[in-house]
Amino acid sequence: MRLAALASPQPLQRKRTNACRFFGLGVFQSKAESISNRDPPQAFALTQPRLALAVASFSSLTGLILLLTLLLVQRDRIKTVTQDLPILVPCGSSEQDGVATFGPEFGTPKPVRVVSNADFGCKSRGMKEALSGMWVEEREQFRAILALISGLRKQDRLAIAKARDHVGRALAARYETDKKLGIAQSLEDDSDFGRSLISLFGLEPGKEKEALKRWGGYRKGPRAEADDRWLLSQLMTEALSSVRLVLWWSGTQLKPALYCPEAKAAVYTFLLRSIVVGKGWGLCPYCGDFFFRSRSDQNYCTIPHREAHRVARWRASKASKTERKGRTNGSSKTR
Repeated sequence: MRLAALASPQPLQRKRTNACRFFGLGVFQSKAESISNRDPPQAFALTQPRLALAVASFSSLTGLILLLTLLLVQRDRIKTVTQDLPILVPCGSSEQDGVATFGPEFGTPKPVRVVSNADFGCKSRGMKEALSGMWVEEREQFRAILALISGLRKQDRLAIAKARDHVGRALAARYETDKKLGIAQSLEDDSDFGRSLISLFGLEPGKEKEALKRWGGYRKGPRAEADDRWLLSQLMTEALSSVRLVLWWSGTQLKPALYCPEAKAAVYTFLLRSIVVGKGWGLCPYCGDFFFRSRSDQNYCTIPHREAHRVARWRASKASKTERKGRTNGSSKTR
C-alpha cells in the first residue's frame, strides 16, 4: 500500500492534565478552578527553566502543541520568549557553541552553534550563501513567502498577486526539475495510483491527473488557491519541515532550541522569528529585491520604490473598479 493508514490518536487526558499541572494553569483533577478565574500573567507564567523541563517531559506531539500554544497566547511576552529560543545549525569545531546533545551518539558528537543576527543580517555573507545555495523553486518560494507576509500585513492586493506569481513559478520550476529526473513522468503515468488518490483529496472520478499533481507538489489545493492565509501557512510549514524542536544542553544549562540541519531551514526559521520580533528580511513589492527591515513598519527597500508602488496600487485599484463597473453596466443592458 502506497498510502499509509492514518490511525486515530488515542486520548491523552492524563498527559494533558500533568502538563497543565506543571504549568500551574489551575487545571487539576483535584481542583475545580478554571483558567478564566485566574490572573492571566500568573496562569501563563513560563520561565525558561520551566520551559526547558517541560520540553523534556513531553513524549507526544500533543504535549509540544500544548507548549507552543501556551507560548503563542502570551502576546506581551512573545518577543522575549522567541528571542530566548536559540536557532542551532551544524558548524565546524572552531566556531562551535556546543555539541548536538539531542542526537543519536554515532561517533564524535557533532558541533553546533547559535545563529545570530549577524549571520542573516543586512549584506551578511550567510544570507548570500543561503540564497545562492537554493534551487530556483526554493528561491521563488522564499520570495513568495516574503511577499505574502508583507501583502497580508498591509492588505496590499497587488503585492499578494505578485506573491502568487512567485508561487506559480516555484511550482513550475519544481515540475521541470522532476521532469528532467524522470520523476514527474513516472508519476503522471501511474493512473492506478491516481485513482487511489481521488478519495484522499476529495476529487471526483476522472480527476486522476489533478490528484497526481497535488501529490507530487506541482499544484496547491483549492483552499490555498482561494485563501492567501492558507497558502502562506502551507508554504512556511513546508519550508520548516526539517526543523526540529530539541532540548539542548549548552554546557551550562538545558534550554529548548530549534535545530536546523541545513542553511535553507535556518533562513526560514530566522525569518519566522523576525516576523514576531518585527525586523528582518523583506521583499520589496515594487522591484522584487530582498532588503533588510530595520523597523517593523518598513515594507520597501527605498522611499522612491514606496511611492512608485503606491501609484501602481492606485492604478490597479482604479482599473479594477472600472472593469467591475463595465461588467455591471453590461449585464444591466442585457436585461
